[in-house]
Amino acid sequence: MFDLLIKGGLVIDGTGKPGYLANVAISRGKIAAVERNLSLEIPAATVLDATGLVVAPGFIDIHSHTDRTITRRPGAGSSLLQGITTEISGNCGGSMAPINDKTIEMFKRLSGKGDAPEPPWRSFGEFLDHVEKLRPGTNQGLFVGQGTVRACVMGRENRYPSEDELAQMKSLVRQALEEGAFGISTGRAYVPGCYGSFREIVELCRVAGEYDGLHTSHIQDQWSKIHWSVTEIVEITRRADVRGQVAHMKVVGKDNWGRAGDILSILENARSRGLDVLADVYPYTYSQVILLRNLLPKEFSKMEPDKLKDALSAPGASESLRKALEADPGYTTSRFDRMGIIHCSRTKEFEGMDIGEAALALGLDVFSAVVRILLENDLEVKTAGIMSEADVREIVSHPMVMFGTDALAGDPEEDANRGYSDLHPRHYGTYPRILGKYVRRERALSLEEAIRKMTSMPAERLNILDRGLIHRGYWADVVIFDPLTVDDRADLDNPAAPPVGIKYVLVNGEIAVRDSKLTGVRAGKVLRAAHHRMVY
Repeated sequence: MFDLLIKGGLVIDGTGKPGYLANVAISRGKIAAVERNLSLEIPAATVLDATGLVVAPGFIDIHSHTDRTITRRPGAGSSLLQGITTEISGNCGGSMAPINDKTIEMFKRLSGKGDAPEPPWRSFGEFLDHVEKLRPGTNQGLFVGQGTVRACVMGRENRYPSEDELAQMKSLVRQALEEGAFGISTGRAYVPGCYGSFREIVELCRVAGEYDGLHTSHIQDQWSKIHWSVTEIVEITRRADVRGQVAHMKVVGKDNWGRAGDILSILENARSRGLDVLADVYPYTYSQVILLRNLLPKEFSKMEPDKLKDALSAPGASESLRKALEADPGYTTSRFDRMGIIHCSRTKEFEGMDIGEAALALGLDVFSAVVRILLENDLEVKTAGIMSEADVREIVSHPMVMFGTDALAGDPEEDANRGYSDLHPRHYGTYPRILGKYVRRERALSLEEAIRKMTSMPAERLNILDRGLIHRGYWADVVIFDPLTVDDRADLDNPAAPPVGIKYVLVNGEIAVRDSKLTGVRAGKVLRAAHHRMVY
């Protein structure tokens, strides 16, 4: 007798081929039979009726940041509800391991609180061991972050490394790979990873290439310098002899809209020259959500709401903002006027404008406009880098692009009670949005191709050989959904709204979501890259 039988569903197996009706039997956490003869009796302890539903491999999120939350929220509920069964974290140059005495305080902040207890791990392998003991809700894998490695050796110093320091960084990368890292990530826009020179990045990526690891990169600039930044990743791929991945590909800022085709052609040309470089994307027209008040200089952003409103109402407030931001510009504030206004609690007419456009509409300078918009909305204004729907659609449908959330797994109950927050809807809606918006309604890609991009494509990219397909012998990570109703509901007003249409989610053969509700089962495993070693 089998442990579980999924009966009568339309199996879309992850290969990209057309679906077929079949019964899927599961035993000891793995797929034991895929039987197309529906009249054949198959005994099982538990039967799930999938009539009228799609049976697909569990979704593999190749671009996650769940390593930052998995030790506090091991259930990974927000991921499970949208069909994610495997998350690969440590992206954008930052991973939760390795750490040392130089970086311990920084990692406490990344964990959520500066006064958090000292982490019980130091090495990359020790972090994976720690997560394994927590019994996570989803399968967890990890890249090693170049910024993390640099911080361990050089702190936040903005200089070239000595040859000895470079050797130490290479040694840490090598150790992480041998302890299970799927490759290396770079955050070319973030401190301290952005301080790394081209040569430094190539040297570290060359180590990953020796293990056939992946180099995934948050590029230097997704705005006006995107052409140069994507070209840099192609050149790193060539010189380091490593497989490359452009993370969360996007074209940001209204001045750059319409450039998606040009950027994708850089990857197409690279592949025509024999370079192995691809990309991933999340299906939204805005990047990381930031409360506008949090873009203000620290002397303002750290204030309690009532004190901040008083400070912004005082004479000279806009001039103080200008001086502070011009004296210490950052990745975001250096292009303050081009940041998009994506949500206002009251002045809805500004939504969809960037800050510069709103300032023109008001007849004010940028900083005076920011003060006015904040005060008129009782501080409830959300900003982000904004993209055009046409560019997003072109990237989503491109054959060289797979999907990822760029999110952190959260607890649905906690997230629903966060109030007015910077939570991005992608945390709850990424994969259902692809299936509902881009497959069913807009037909930008077929259901079979979308599922391939969610399953076998990232599995192959990561060299995960036993997940991502509905095949005998593969681990039973399975999503069962209604193709006629599956959709995202999360938006900027309710970013933690769960999706609809995801009926069941199985992780390693155990039911983690039943009737669209979390069961509380935590059946995930920690995945360690095998680097072409045979593993039974």
